[in-house]
Amino acid sequence: MDRQPFFRTCPICGAAGRRVLIEFPELVYVNCDGCGLLYKSEQVERLGVGYEEEYFRFNRAGFLKRWAHRVRKCTRQLRDCLVVTPAARVVLDVGCSAGYVLAAARRLGLEPVGVDISTFAVELCREKGFRAELGSLSKLPLEDASVDIATLKHTLEHVPDPLAGLRELFRVLRPGGALLVVVPDADKWKIALMPRLGRDLRPELRGWQHHVYFSSKTLALALERAGFEVAHRHKAVFRPTAPRLFEWPRFAVYWLTSWLGERLRLRRELHFVARRPLSS
Repeated sequence: MDRQPFFRTCPICGAAGRRVLIEFPELVYVNCDGCGLLYKSEQVERLGVGYEEEYFRFNRAGFLKRWAHRVRKCTRQLRDCLVVTPAARVVLDVGCSAGYVLAAARRLGLEPVGVDISTFAVELCREKGFRAELGSLSKLPLEDASVDIATLKHTLEHVPDPLAGLRELFRVLRPGGALLVVVPDADKWKIALMPRLGRDLRPELRGWQHHVYFSSKTLALALERAGFEVAHRHKAVFRPTAPRLFEWPRFAVYWLTSWLGERLRLRRELHFVARRPLSS
């Protein structure tokens, strides 16, 4: 197979030095010598199925299933963002998929807006009564400083220029606005110790669609280079307006599981909340 260059240098720090982590006939993943980012350096052209109906209906992630569970999870995540920006009104979800974040935002009394590169996903969200626009993270169809919360759930690892995408989100967020980023954790033991056996890097599974894998360190670096301030690095976000009797146990459970997951390298995903500074 004739592989073509994908990222010639690290898409976050720009360093050219790298070490091969794993090589398949269809693609190659490397670790950056500068910041440690795991990224794709080569790939054959037109690998994968794309992001239309087949992807959503038959992907192992089950995008069209477990609606109530997914909306509840998104509601909890939006509440974490409201800790950072309590007066929020407008929520943007980039990579809106079937509309779980949009439904969660409406449940919280917020105004939801979705953006996706998939025509199927956009039409699906519109059928459910949500505002959804066709667009990409690199060029969002929104005005400057027009949203209060932006969510990027398992989307950043798919884009061809993650740093430019974060800067585009910085543009559309109002000063003081919050950004939620959820991505796979590159420090998960299976990626580091069994890269050939897991689903994350194999070209016929997630390898064709995931171009970068962030660790906590490299995600923080990317956010800071895009102009953001990192507010929270895990799911343990204390909500000061919640009843203390219930909030302290909830916070303690999330803190303990996050700490153990990081130390034992069992954490499957990173959960960061960042903010656009008030003056920038």
